[in-house]
Amino acid sequence: MEKIHILTDSSADIPQQQVELYGIEIVPITLSHEGRVIREYYDITPAEYCKLLEESREIPVTAMVTPTVFLDSYRRAHERGCTHLLAVLINANGSGTYQAACLARDMFREEAGEVMRIEVIDSATYTYIYGHIVALAADMREQGESFDAILSVVRSRLNRVEAYLGVYSLKHLKKSGRISGGAAFVGEALGLKPISHVCAGAVTVTDKVRGEKALVPGLIRNVSRRVVQPEKQTALLLYGDVPAARIDELEKRLRTEIGFKDVLRGPIGPSVLTNTGPQALAVGYYGAPRG
Repeated sequence: MEKIHILTDSSADIPQQQVELYGIEIVPITLSHEGRVIREYYDITPAEYCKLLEESREIPVTAMVTPTVFLDSYRRAHERGCTHLLAVLINANGSGTYQAACLARDMFREEAGEVMRIEVIDSATYTYIYGHIVALAADMREQGESFDAILSVVRSRLNRVEAYLGVYSLKHLKKSGRISGGAAFVGEALGLKPISHVCAGAVTVTDKVRGEKALVPGLIRNVSRRVVQPEKQTALLLYGDVPAARIDELEKRLRTEIGFKDVLRGPIGPSVLTNTGPQALAVGYYGAPRG
């Protein structure tokens, strides 16, 4: 009989209620800030982290999860009698966490042999865009689905999930060095707000709107071009330190203009906000299969 362990990293931004309900293991990504080591999910909330980003002159530095942490997790799962382990992790193009998990898998096999099947999957995305798929996998496990059936659904959904991300302020991107001071100055002077497409491991600026009021319509416009059968799916509305009125407007337009069956809100966690800045707003959805 299969006994399946499911784990992910803290960048998945899975709500604590779901983590506890489904028994998902969260391996923390750590952030270093002014001599303090912060474990995402365990030591700080997204709201607290937004405040830290706004008030601090120093940009926190994120660190990937080490192979040792994953190896210890694999060992514990095996000791509990698990026959299968599924790890779905943050985009390998943006973090070394996936490679660390793969290295730990190989180390475990050398140490213990093929006593437990371990599947490590690169989500090729960020935040609850993949976190909700991890939660679905855990729910399928609770419903008695087989490991192969769970794996098939996870891979299929990751092959279709994507998102658009908008940023209200270039200040943090300038401070972190992700854009030049000159580009930030020009962008702020013109009131430009970038919109990036998050898809298949890449984050690409595909649009720029002018003025804060144009960002929500810009997100709606871009999502509507790529979403497939919105009436059959739930949109993910993910946010940083953004006024409630803008979040409400985005949800309303996702429902009325695009026609999503439902909209699920959730905060963006520290490891992603470190890169986007606190004033970020995103929409996750399913598009057409890739490849």
